[in-house]
Amino acid sequence: MRVLITVFLMLMISDAVAYLDPGTGSMLLQVILGGIAAIGVAIKLYWHKLRAAFGMAKKPDPEEETD
Repeated sequence: MRVLITVFLMLMISDAVAYLDPGTGSMLLQVILGGIAAIGVAIKLYWHKLRAAFGMAKKPDPEEETD
């Protein structure tokens, strides 16, 4: 019965009358690029912690250690 209702509702879908102006596309592009930039900044800020978490931390050279 659920399948029959779902098929019936899908057949009754009409076209949407919608308009996306160029400003909407520009805003969407800014959101995507801003998100990419934010991810890049977050990775840069936490780079050493990320490397340590994945086991790729740089081992200190014995010459650089001072006791």
